[in-house]
Amino acid sequence: MDRYRKQRIYLGAEADARLRTARVVLVGLGATGSVIAPWLVRAGVGHLTIIDRDIVEESNLQRQLLYGENDLLRPKAEAAAARLREANSEVEIRPVIADLTSGTARELLTGFDLILDGTDNFEARYLINDIAILTGTPWIYAGALGAEGMVWPIHPPHTPCLRCLMEDPPASGDVDTCDSAGVLGPAVGVIGSWAALEALKVLTGKAPHTELARFDFWRNERQFIQPPRTRCHFCSEKITEFLDARWSLRASRLCGLDGIQIRVNPPSRLDLEALLTRFEARTGQPWKLSTLALSGQEGAWRVVLFRDGRALIHGDLSPEKARAWYSETVGC
Repeated sequence: MDRYRKQRIYLGAEADARLRTARVVLVGLGATGSVIAPWLVRAGVGHLTIIDRDIVEESNLQRQLLYGENDLLRPKAEAAAARLREANSEVEIRPVIADLTSGTARELLTGFDLILDGTDNFEARYLINDIAILTGTPWIYAGALGAEGMVWPIHPPHTPCLRCLMEDPPASGDVDTCDSAGVLGPAVGVIGSWAALEALKVLTGKAPHTELARFDFWRNERQFIQPPRTRCHFCSEKITEFLDARWSLRASRLCGLDGIQIRVNPPSRLDLEALLTRFEARTGQPWKLSTLALSGQEGAWRVVLFRDGRALIHGDLSPEKARAWYSETVGC
């Protein structure tokens, strides 16, 4: 039996063959990303780069279909790659454990036929939008929260860009997160599948849906929002403010979890072996070292330090306190 026979019946031989040579990058392997990735791998895209900065947490298992209990505390990119290779060993899958920042976006997102959004934050989406403006690469916005979701294929200058619709990201306090609004797994499944279907259109040469599709599955509502007819000066003049932004250290609350994530830009290269000795002396407790991360207990906090400089601090603390702790113990 031919793996792609039934798909080829619908797409046609030429369109199906185009998938074998397609190069795709997916940013984020959380809820939507863990639905998008398997569909593309099973469809037989030639190459899929999967990028995620986080590890698998127990609270992820309610909606992130690529992971099981045996994957807890594994990097999502690593666990996802193993599961995806089981589905289709013919696809070249490249897992990348990294944080998407202005310092890494050009290197991580250049050289692909399509960029897919599996992220959970506007900062990453505006960076993807800047890369699309700069390189002319199409991308697909996808997001879900509560029982709502949106999908929008974007390809500046052929279509409006994200900034044509929303010039700047909303302030962090103005939007709900999965921590405040929650999220239902089946809603994520529909949105991720819709995004994957639009991806197949793009990769096989068919025009994708031009409108922003918005759904509220719980209230049985749907909208198809016409994007602006005019282009903003950002995409028309190729202005990439988010790619050009520079910052060094940020602390933000973890979505759905008690704790803080520390991010550095550009990424550093921590000497985890030296930090192991320092933290065991500091805390009087053993710490666990792997090739990717160092983890242990700092008082009431559980700390995971990644080699690229990021840190997850689980416990009751503020972003300001987390920044101060990081600067004092790790340095900036």
